[in-house]
Amino acid sequence: SVSIAMKNLRQKQHITVTDAGYIYLTDSGREIAEMIYERHQLISSWLIRLGVPEEIATEDACRMEHVISKESFEALKKHVFPS
Repeated sequence: SVSIAMKNLRQKQHITVTDAGYIYLTDSGREIAEMIYERHQLISSWLIRLGVPEEIATEDACRMEHVISKESFEALKKHVFPS
């Protein structure tokens, strides 16, 4: 499944792979990585504040960060960190 994911990322031009096998994020790949990292940080910290043990919160955040819609994440972010 890793090979399929790497092929998918290359086809969508989110990564480049050198002849030596080094993998680099493109600008679009970096944007996606930063978006996922922001989601992970917010969701895991929110769950921990709700009383979920850190290990469970981190594991759950890993699953949730990939499937939550942009709209739902933005609403959650506004709720957790109101302006």
